[in-house]
Order: sequence, then structure tokens, then C-alpha cells
Amino acid sequence: MTITVNFQSETHDVTSMSLTALIERKHWSFPLIIARINGKLIERGDYGSAMLHDGDDVELYHLVSGG
Repeated sequence: MTITVNFQSETHDVTSMSLTALIERKHWSFPLIIARINGKLIERGDYGSAMLHDGDDVELYHLVSGG
């Protein structure tokens, strides 16, 4: 499967995977991650059921706070 993540093409050895699986593969452990799949905002509670497929466009952003 080939997807675009944050404007970079990536190839994964599966036919589909959840958004949670992608975040785990990237080793992201940030507490606040915002995600869009094909422009659609995904609720944090839906990351496990939001499936990625060949050709999808994914945007992942981690929020930082401070002052």
C-alpha cells in the first residue's frame, strides 16, 4: 500500500491498516495528535477504526503547549 503522509509518499507492506497502526509504525508517542485522512478530520477516539487504504492522503500533526 502506498499512502501520502504529511506530503511524503510512503509504502507499507499491508493492504490496509488503521490510523493507530500508522502512528505506532512511525513511533509517535505524542499525547496530542491531530489527524486528517483525505481532508477529513478524524476524532481521536476513532483512530483505531479509521482505516487507511492505498492512495490515501494522511496529515498528522502533534500539538505542543507551553508558554
